[in-house]
Amino acid sequence: MFSASTFARATASPDRIGPSKDPKIASSSALGHRGRSHQRTEKCCWLIGIAACGFAVFLLATLGVAIEARSLALSVGLMAFLISVYIFYGTWRPAPVLSNICGAVAVLFLSIGMAGIISLVGLRYHFPLIDDALAESDRLLAIDLPSIIAWFADRPALSNLLGIAYDSSFAQLLGLVGLLAVLRRYDKLWELVFVCSLTIVASTTISIVWPAIGAFAYFDYSTDVIRKLPLNAGTYHLAKFEYFRNAFSPVISFASLQGVVTFPSFHCCLALMTIFAAVETGWLFWIVTAWNSLVLISTLPIGGHYVVDLAGGGLLWLIGVALATALGRSGRRGVPLPGRQIISEANACPGAIGERDAEHVALTTVMPMFKFKTARELHVADLLILAAIAVVTLIVIVTPFTR
Repeated sequence: MFSASTFARATASPDRIGPSKDPKIASSSALGHRGRSHQRTEKCCWLIGIAACGFAVFLLATLGVAIEARSLALSVGLMAFLISVYIFYGTWRPAPVLSNICGAVAVLFLSIGMAGIISLVGLRYHFPLIDDALAESDRLLAIDLPSIIAWFADRPALSNLLGIAYDSSFAQLLGLVGLLAVLRRYDKLWELVFVCSLTIVASTTISIVWPAIGAFAYFDYSTDVIRKLPLNAGTYHLAKFEYFRNAFSPVISFASLQGVVTFPSFHCCLALMTIFAAVETGWLFWIVTAWNSLVLISTLPIGGHYVVDLAGGGLLWLIGVALATALGRSGRRGVPLPGRQIISEANACPGAIGERDAEHVALTTVMPMFKFKTARELHVADLLILAAIAVVTLIVIVTPFTR
């Protein structure tokens, strides 16, 4: 049976949701939450977002592009709300699920928003387009892209399905953020956020020096082919591309940010990181893999990419994963597993805890996903905040990036 002291140590796990009534346990929980192995990755995520913000401000200032005041105010307000919840539930009232969700969404909002500014404002440099080189690379690989697009155009049902898959990428990203937080897989959560932030900022920065208008505009597909594909397939970015590259005094709005990156393909990065983040989720992994295989295919007839763009996106994703893995390993050095620590302490006091109880403690501390008490331990106000976060982020983040 449990002794009082052993039970206190067992319930002081940093994975517990909600505040503890024991101030010592609560403070230990908060400290443990901040000192977990994902801490270094989490810090790097914020550094990427801050660096992207600095670069975006530099581009805006030097290239004379203004930001719409209303959209800026709304975006700053949303960031302040997310960061406030992130700090409050991570420090003063420890609730790791809420804290990590808000922190992850805040970083994604910052990095994705700044990446959108970088890609659009960077067009003002007027670097020469590299479509000739991209098309030639496909030809060297014996890939006849116009014939591939025509094949998809003759299959409208498949093309419509690919359009849905292509537009679902950011919704999947947010869904995984929530799922990994609820499962208390904070290491996987911040690894996903790190890879997403790094690859989207890197891809938009690369596109400044190597801009491309896309395969649909380059090959100038016939009206008959365009008409058979979903609305705006392969051409959804052209208006923004032309506006920010050639307009006299463009104004940018957070409410209508639009991706214009051709090489490397960020949608390829997004599909691969989504699959990778879903590892160890059981049957969900196979669904995510199958669906994101469609996302990868859709980058050609819906995203308007060249095939070589996918190779560039895949390479960029591999670099991001390698860096995230290295950060995770360095962060895990010297971090003891709480279950093992409790068992070792129990072994030092024979009779304080039984063998079966010790096994239960190890299971629920080392594998916290087995003690699902989210709804019971969170207050109604906490759940309302979580619902508000879900609704607001879906509207503000997902909608501007859909076609």
